[in-house]
Amino acid sequence: MSAIRIAMLNMKGGVGKTTLAVNLAWHLFKAGKHRVLLIDLDPQFNASQYLMDYESYANHVATQGTIATLLIDQPDLAIKKKKSKKSIKSSIVKIDEGDQGSVFDFLPSQLALAHVVKNPAQMDYKLEKLIEPVQDNYDCIIIDCAPTDSVLTTMALNASNFILAPMRPDRFSVLGFANLIDTVNRFRDNASNPNNVRELGIVFTQVRGDSSVETECMKNVRKEAGRSSFYVFDSELGFSNTFIRAVQDQTPVFETKWARDDLKDNVNAIVDELKNRISELLQDSEEE
Repeated sequence: MSAIRIAMLNMKGGVGKTTLAVNLAWHLFKAGKHRVLLIDLDPQFNASQYLMDYESYANHVATQGTIATLLIDQPDLAIKKKKSKKSIKSSIVKIDEGDQGSVFDFLPSQLALAHVVKNPAQMDYKLEKLIEPVQDNYDCIIIDCAPTDSVLTTMALNASNFILAPMRPDRFSVLGFANLIDTVNRFRDNASNPNNVRELGIVFTQVRGDSSVETECMKNVRKEAGRSSFYVFDSELGFSNTFIRAVQDQTPVFETKWARDDLKDNVNAIVDELKNRISELLQDSEEE
């Protein structure tokens, strides 16, 4: 069975999208014993900086390539000899490997990925085709998308079964949700099979839980989501300075020694609700 493919999507930066994407991947691998591939599809390559130290990252970019190398035909101007063609298998980094066949693999990104946005012709299905040779090797593929509506977004949606929208509960959330809905609707208007990707819903991130303004923002988002029949997760990811430590140590947030129990429980609850939500949508698809 092909992997479940999830696009982590929000048109606004700074919402904890990459943090959630990386930690969901880690949790699915560690606690769920799943085979997971995380793809960094953002020219800002934040997930790559989270998961790889500078030396190993620079060496990997130079020798094995990134998602940008695979998507862009880059002529070598320095030498006339034909470069060896990179493959997705050689460009994937093994972050961790566990028992029962579980694995956490990662396909890094780099700034050069921005060239795809400048030259979008015939790129819409390139990520989907790129994933095909390896998709049966995984139970779940998570795509960390760029926070812009571009051909990168179209590529991610064409390659995905589901959309998960991390959202920070601030005063920009309602506007951000409207932009997200607009992006998804435009994609569906132009997609050959608009039912291929379905909304898992919104997950609130960086929730402090001590502000009336935050509570009001979340209430407004739920209201707007209801009008669009867009699911909102009951589980939330709380704010914590532990995230900074986790990135520094290149570890899951729920394994840092400073992590509070409630933060660990947050990640567990989100994953459980995510799995239930996927099961519901897959069952609905079978019944249609």
